[in-house]
Amino acid sequence: QVGLLVAAGAIVDGMSQPGTINGEALAKQIRTAMYDSKIKALVLRIDSPGGSAFAAEQIRTALLAFKASGKPLVVSMGSMAASGGYWIAADADKIYAEPVTITGSIGVFGMFLTAEKALNGLGIHTDGLGTTDFTGISPTQPLPDHIKQIVQLNVENTYQRFLDLVAEGRGMTP
Repeated sequence: QVGLLVAAGAIVDGMSQPGTINGEALAKQIRTAMYDSKIKALVLRIDSPGGSAFAAEQIRTALLAFKASGKPLVVSMGSMAASGGYWIAADADKIYAEPVTITGSIGVFGMFLTAEKALNGLGIHTDGLGTTDFTGISPTQPLPDHIKQIVQLNVENTYQRFLDLVAEGRGMTP
C-alpha cells in the first residue's frame, strides 16, 4: 500500500484551524505511516504558500526519518509549494509539480510590534532604568538598533538555512 498525506494551507505552529497545516500533527501522521508495516511508500501532496519555519522543520524532520526507514517518499505539488511548502518537499526522493505550480523561493521576515507613537499620541509615556542592553524591551518603546540587528540576523540565518537544506535535499550547490 502507498500512503497519501495532504498538506494544504499555511504551515502553522500550535493549534491549527481548518485549511492550515499543523507541523506537529502532520509530523505525527508521517511517523504513523513510517511505523505502519502495510505502508511501503508515502506520497505527500503539498498545496501550501509556506508559513512557520519551525513547523516546516518539524515536518521535514519527520520526513527525513521516514526516508531513513527505507521507504520511498514522493512529493506531489498542487497549485503552490512555496517557501515552507518547498522546505518540506526538498528531501523527497521524487518531486512532481504541475506545469503551473508556484514553487521554490522563500520570504523570511521578522517583526516586533511597537506602539510608542500611538501611545505618545494619547499622552501615555513610559520610562525605566535597566542594567543591560536587553532590559526594557517593550512594545511601548522604539526597538533599539542592536535588537533590530539581532532580528535581521535571525531572518538572514533562516534564509541561508533554507538555501542550504534545499541544495542538500536536491543534490545541488546553494
